[in-house]
Amino acid sequence: MSLHLADGTFVAASPAALGVYGVAPEALLGRRLQDLVAPEDRADAEVALGEARRSSDAISFVVRLQGDGGSPRRIEIVAHAEGGAAGESRLCCTARDASTAARAAAEQVQLSSRADEMGRRLDRLIASVPGVVWEIWFVDDPSRQRVSFVSERALALSGYTPDEWLSEPDFWAKITHPDDRPAADASGTLAATGSASAQSRWTTKDGRLVWVETQMRALRNDDGSLAGYCGVTMDITASKQAEQEQARLREEIIQSQARLLAELSTPLIPLSDGVIAMPLVGSIDSARAERVVETLLQGISSSGARTAILDITGVPTVDTQVADALLKAARGVQLLGAEVVLTGIRPEVAQTLVTLGVELTGIVTRGTLQDGIRYAVSAARPWPGRRSDPTGSSGPAALRR
Repeated sequence: MSLHLADGTFVAASPAALGVYGVAPEALLGRRLQDLVAPEDRADAEVALGEARRSSDAISFVVRLQGDGGSPRRIEIVAHAEGGAAGESRLCCTARDASTAARAAAEQVQLSSRADEMGRRLDRLIASVPGVVWEIWFVDDPSRQRVSFVSERALALSGYTPDEWLSEPDFWAKITHPDDRPAADASGTLAATGSASAQSRWTTKDGRLVWVETQMRALRNDDGSLAGYCGVTMDITASKQAEQEQARLREEIIQSQARLLAELSTPLIPLSDGVIAMPLVGSIDSARAERVVETLLQGISSSGARTAILDITGVPTVDTQVADALLKAARGVQLLGAEVVLTGIRPEVAQTLVTLGVELTGIVTRGTLQDGIRYAVSAARPWPGRRSDPTGSSGPAALRR
């Protein structure tokens, strides 16, 4: 920077003058600016300085300096008039290397072009994301949030335009289902870890409920405190519906398998008019014991059977629980006016029943299923109300034989 009299004479110059004019600041004092300019540009310099003295605006012009045998350097001068002593007008000039200015201008153009291209590239990337890209900043604290950016896909997913999203704080909470708001607000997790994921339901403008999944990252202040967050929200309604359908089908399969297993664990086989059989295979727990009694009583009630054969050949262990189940089944059958024939009692099972003190009075017993069937279908079989059979094979006496 330099200060000149009206005729262009230097009266002051800053240290930077050496780098621009190639002359020390003190050596410039008393010299005219025009004398430093190449002869072919002096007329233009005079005109520009005269215009600067008359104008209230700054005047910019480019001239070449006199060379020292090399090519002249071009400098850009910006001059404006200011009042001096006794009303004498002075010129304040700022000069810089024009080639540097040209390079700076070119770099500025290049940077601006790059910024435009980056902006277009970012727009293309955002448009290619199959979800809503957004950015939220806190208004005062994390309890109040304002959407600062939302992509155009917000309209397709929520029914609300980007302008509506930007219109009020906490807009996301307005469209989030009330039950899902605590889970959707991930500010605590974001503050701790810097990222978070949440699933929630949005209520669209036309009243539909859509499932969305949001991936978020924290935005921080210079001091590291949480200032907001940005992220992408995807529509997962179709996958949620598929999960729910799969869960429903899985539950149906489980229930169907449970019913099938229940039927297989307590099979009821009609043998002839008035005779049904239930062969039991495998261990009997409390749940299965209940099914045995229930299935047996229902079978007698629906078929009108007079005799029910319970075969325990395939039951590996007979303990108190199994014995109680058998007794309960027998009492229930007797209350329905029928009788129970217990078959498949192996020696070790008989010993266990005696040791446990199980009272089988009123229950006909046979060693094998075949013997039980013969007994049940025998024309000589007494009416079920009688508590003994022609052979006397019932109750503890049968076990002792």
